[in-house]
Parts: sequence; C-alpha cells; structure tokens
Amino acid sequence: MEILRIGSTGPIVELLQSTLQKIGFYSGTIDGSFGLNTKNAVIRFQREFGLISDGIVGRNTWDKLYPYTNWNTVSYSYSILDLNLQILKRIYPFIEIGYIGTSILGKRIPYLKIGTGTKEVFYNASFHANEWINTPLLMKFVENYAKAYVNDTIIYGIRARQIYNETSIYIAPMVNPDGVNLVTGEIKVGSTVYNNVKTISDKYPQIPFPQGWKANIRGVDLNLQYPAGWQEARRIKYEQGFTRTST
Repeated sequence: MEILRIGSTGPIVELLQSTLQKIGFYSGTIDGSFGLNTKNAVIRFQREFGLISDGIVGRNTWDKLYPYTNWNTVSYSYSILDLNLQILKRIYPFIEIGYIGTSILGKRIPYLKIGTGTKEVFYNASFHANEWINTPLLMKFVENYAKAYVNDTIIYGIRARQIYNETSIYIAPMVNPDGVNLVTGEIKVGSTVYNNVKTISDKYPQIPFPQGWKANIRGVDLNLQYPAGWQEARRIKYEQGFTRTST
C-alpha cells in the first residue's frame, strides 16, 4: 500500500481524508492533497490507536484504518480497488480473487468469484474510463452479498446462501484500470503518460480532458472491440464529428 505523507496527492489521499472525517479526526476539505491539516488529523488518529504519531500513513496506520474505510465518497482509482480487494479477502476468505490479464501500463486486471453453483453470471465495469463509478457500485454489491451470506440473511428477496449454492457469480470490477487512473487523477498531470494521452485527446477538442476520456491509455475504446455491430457504432461516431485516428 502506498505510504502517504505531506505532499502526497491523488485518490488515495481522498480516501484517507474521507475515512478520517468519517470517524471524527478530520474536518477539512476532501481534496486529495496531503497538507498540514491532514497530517495533524493522522497524528491524532495515531495517538488514539497507540501508533507512532509521526503523521506518516504507512502499513500500521493503514491496518488500523481498514475497518473504517469510507469507499463511497472518493475517486475510485485502481489503487483504491486493490486495497478494497485486500480487505474483502481478509474479511471474507471464501471470495476467490484472481487476475484475467494485464493492462498496457502493467496493472493486473482482477476478477472476483462468489458461489459454487452451476449457474454462471458475469458482471463487469469500467470498460469506459469515465464510467468508473460503476466499479464501487459492483464492489458494494460484493460486500453486501458476502455479508448476507455470512449472516444467512436475505438479499434482493432471496436467501444469500441459496444464491451461493446455486450460482457462481464472476465480477471484473475494473476492465480499464489505466483509463480510470487517468480520469480519477492517479496518473499525475504533466507525467509522460498523461502528456502522451493528452496528445491523442487534443484531436477531439469537443471532449473534455481528462474527465471525458473513455478509452484505454492508447486511445482504444475497449467497448467497441467485439463483433457486435461496432461498425455501425463507428459510423455513428463519425457522423457526430469524430475522425479516424490510428491507435
């Protein structure tokens, strides 16, 4: 897990600030910038939980923060997904977690499996980078389902253990991690990767950058790579003013 200190920025800092705010240690703005107010909040948290109060968020501080982590109020980047997966696996060891491939920038693309049944269902999210909000939605579903299974309760009108025994649910929560990291700010402004993608984006000035970015980090729209009428989708895009570009 990333070590955070004064000067750190990005979605992971948003997660830190949001979590500290949730449990009453931070009252500032959730802006993804680790400044003095955030450091002082970390120090107060560390003192309360018997940690070395240095204002640096390392493994021991993250371990204490895990139970309170506030996922739903932050820019949900790949690093946050990875942390969320670690915590879910620790709390619910019956969840199978693996990887189905690797992104252009070397991010392992994860999957989750819940259930042992012969019926198989597959869900995925974040093919389009700017639709990353679907990833925490799926992860919240996983958490709710796992909790209902452990407690032997009902979820969506059906016993969770019945679903578990009859169905195997597969989830790929973030198919396009590089694109999501661009949109959420984990790829830093001015970095080589950011500048390379900006060069592609400049050909389409009508689309706001980076918040409007849909594609992977090479500019390929992953949702148009299936034999499912994508030629028609391309024709429509051209009619809307988009032009062909090599990728």
